[in-house]
Amino acid sequence: MITEGNLDQKAARPWLDRDAREQIGAHLQALFAEIEGQPITDEQIDLLLALRRAERELGRNEV
Repeated sequence: MITEGNLDQKAARPWLDRDAREQIGAHLQALFAEIEGQPITDEQIDLLLALRRAERELGRNEV
């Protein structure tokens, strides 16, 4: 959200009422409950390993 005036002024945060936050929370919990017990696929493991290798390489290059 953009506010006019002083750039140092914090932008006003949009807010949701309690009922909306509770509904969103309940939907998110239901979605995560569905996928919680599912195994990680080989493709996901490969992506995680590639990310870790890239992080290590970046760490070596920063020294």
